[in-house]
Amino acid sequence: MELFSDHPVIFVVVKCSKEELARREQLRGDREVGLASSQYDNVYCFNEYDLEFNTEIMRSSECANEILNFIKSNKKYTAFKKLIKGEIKEGVSSS
Repeated sequence: MELFSDHPVIFVVVKCSKEELARREQLRGDREVGLASSQYDNVYCFNEYDLEFNTEIMRSSECANEILNFIKSNKKYTAFKKLIKGEIKEGVSSS
């Protein structure tokens, strides 16, 4: 992570429910069903992000547009810097 500390980094979470993960795993057929669910709490363990997306609600193109709009807005990218400094705690994401 230190390699990115001097660069603008947007900390983004893209997620869906555990039930939707299981459904998608079954459709993909390229991994054991339940693998994503077993890793869910480790992957989505932070409580602050610059942007949060739920792919059960938004399509990937909508997520991409939101990211582009965020970049164009010149808002500060703060979450990754906080993560590096240890200011973001592990916990449940707010989405």
